Amino acid sequence: MAADLSGEMLAGVLGRMLEEAAFVFAEAVDDPPPHVGTLVEARLGYLGEHDGELTLVAPAGLAATLAANLLGEDEGGASATGDDEDAMGELLNMIAGSLAVELFGESSSCQLGLPRVRRIPPEAHARSLAEACAVATLVEEEGRRIDLCAERVGRAL
Repeated sequence: MAADLSGEMLAGVLGRMLEEAAFVFAEAVDDPPPHVGTLVEARLGYLGEHDGELTLVAPAGLAATLAANLLGEDEGGASATGDDEDAMGELLNMIAGSLAVELFGESSSCQLGLPRVRRIPPEAHARSLAEACAVATLVEEEGRRIDLCAERVGRAL
């Protein structure tokens, strides 16, 4: 039986993936700081007992940190090489896999799409937050915010 998709579930999966894969420690907050500057957005559709789309959004600086940590590189070069976008897509893919197990169980036939990554202004992300059925916002040690949103949609792949 499928679990209910919630902000708490998203926060738990996001927090674990950040710690385990990117060595970033973040906590859920009720009053997050606003996003400022360019954001890196990764989107990934899934098909299961219900269809949906996950969106992972972080400031470009945090995306570069995540890339460096995921790839075991020195921080600083990821945004120049595009590794920050690739890393956000890969992190979302790992999150989606873990979330699919929590939502649908290990024997589920859930299908994950391919991540699509782009740079967006904060205003564009505000629209995504308003349409989401579940949202998790975490803030890491340096005060940078990362959001994971879920939206139930028609065929999302």
